[in-house]
Amino acid sequence: MPSTSRIALAAAIAFVVAAAVLAAFVLPAEYGKDPLGTGKRLGLLDLYEAKTGDAPPPPPVQHGTERPKTYKVDASTMTLAPGMAFEYKYRLEQGAGMVYAWSTDAPVKYEFHGEPDDSRLKVVSYEKQVGDHAAGSLTAAFTGIHGWYWENTGKQPVSIAIHSSGFFTSADEMRPKFDVEKHKMRTEHIEHPLAEPPK
Repeated sequence: MPSTSRIALAAAIAFVVAAAVLAAFVLPAEYGKDPLGTGKRLGLLDLYEAKTGDAPPPPPVQHGTERPKTYKVDASTMTLAPGMAFEYKYRLEQGAGMVYAWSTDAPVKYEFHGEPDDSRLKVVSYEKQVGDHAAGSLTAAFTGIHGWYWENTGKQPVSIAIHSSGFFTSADEMRPKFDVEKHKMRTEHIEHPLAEPPK
């Protein structure tokens, strides 16, 4: 048989645990009292407010978001000298998309990556290898510039042809010493698919 002291100790521990549960969980959820602050952190006060009708109204539901109404088309051809490298970048807002295809007349080293405007975020590499073409689509996970670094490791000049279309706002060729050449693009108007027809 357990001694009287052990029974008393077990009873004291049970009382302390029950009091803690009462203060941390029962009081916030059932009575709206939060002496330890756990009700707010765990969302238990919301349960009490929902039962008593004191909960704040839910935020309004948005049935649509603003979408771009124009897209741009870019078709450019560039030459990369032996042993040289440069970058070609499109500026995209977060959530904007584009499709692209490029090819070269000889294999080059390349990396497809994105550089966010937000300095707290890191550069993201989408693809890195050696090749003479690539094609695909991209939806920008962040606002910034997205594009390619190409390096000609051969002994002959390489021609690079790129064709892209999407909701980018600029296309910039970035040569060594940070020379930037702006490329002209064709802009076309796209009606929102949910827009009401003109009367």
